[in-house]
Amino acid sequence: MMYGLKSTGSFILMMSICSAALSQNPAIQEPGPNMALKTADGREIIWADPHDEPFDLAGFAWIEKDTVYRRLPLVPAWDIRAEVDELANHTAGGQTRFKTDSRKIWIKAELRGPSGMYHMPATGQSGFDLYQLQGQGYRYIKTARFSPDTTAYEAEMFSQDEKKMNQFILNFPLYNGVKAVEVGLESGALVEAPPAFSHEGKIVIYGTSITQGGCVSRPGMAYSNILSRMLDVEFINLGFSGNGRGEPELARLICQIPDIRLIILDYEANANETIHQTLGSFIDILRETFAEVPVLVVSKIRYATATEGSPAYDLLIRNRDFQKSLVLQRNNEGDKNLFFLDGSSFLGEDYDECTVDGSHPSDLGSHRIAAALLTAIEDIMRYRTFRNKLYENLKENSAHDKN
Repeated sequence: MMYGLKSTGSFILMMSICSAALSQNPAIQEPGPNMALKTADGREIIWADPHDEPFDLAGFAWIEKDTVYRRLPLVPAWDIRAEVDELANHTAGGQTRFKTDSRKIWIKAELRGPSGMYHMPATGQSGFDLYQLQGQGYRYIKTARFSPDTTAYEAEMFSQDEKKMNQFILNFPLYNGVKAVEVGLESGALVEAPPAFSHEGKIVIYGTSITQGGCVSRPGMAYSNILSRMLDVEFINLGFSGNGRGEPELARLICQIPDIRLIILDYEANANETIHQTLGSFIDILRETFAEVPVLVVSKIRYATATEGSPAYDLLIRNRDFQKSLVLQRNNEGDKNLFFLDGSSFLGEDYDECTVDGSHPSDLGSHRIAAALLTAIEDIMRYRTFRNKLYENLKENSAHDKN
């Protein structure tokens, strides 16, 4: 959908309407819904807020109510641990999507804190990266450049000679909070809303630092963002570094998210000793609200220390087999929308080469996780569609028989 300036059919970022109007009202406001325009700065750049139409924000399930870049409600209905509450301010999985014919794109960001992780680049922790739709898929363009110790920066993200309409995804930082961000475009550029995602609804992933994106080099390499591009569907990343422990409060918060088409549970890495006690009850809470929504249980990836015969390997296999058996048991009891995927095989034979520090995936490891999940998600979506069609046919046949 596009928002118009008069009858143009597009929103136009204008440096000026006329000099008299600017002198009387320096903050010109166009008649489009929720779009407050600012005048161009000295470089003829218009700075736009991604909260405003026609920009589309994805990955923040509570943003319409709370208006802040946060992955859980500002005031959760259930008490959550302080560590989870703080990590919810990290913007992993957040995106803004838009179309523009601007020949240049900038961003201006204010962060909650500086960078400084020893095993993760500042570009992944605190940076934004930009993707452009090219042909049938999105291609990486650029990552923001900034000083790691800064909490505010401006960066040029895109430049081309020709003025033509392009479609973009701007991915938010993975391990830092964003107080504010603005997208800079050339004065006079057109801005349009992006098309809706190809698939309706949201895929929610609950997990650990691995889910949150530790320790990839830039935001677009987090496996939830890779999958979002591959499938063209909105993902809600609820990975909480060191704190994905299967608490019932988090299951209840997931139940508040509307329009979920799939839930993925990938939290074993933070619950090695407790997943036997938490997984079943977590699923039970989800089923109170989402009786038919598919739930995919994913066991932990293989760490570098999990050589065959080691205690780490034995624990990996023991927890994997428990999760698989729980899913099979629930299937036999009638829950046919519960699925299991063996994460221990995701990284392949050279699993030890796929992490930054022995446990957190590198870009290579994250890509392999996404590839394995992609196949499973596509199969589940096809299965779900088949079941829905079968159910509709049964209802039609039943109604016909009654007549």
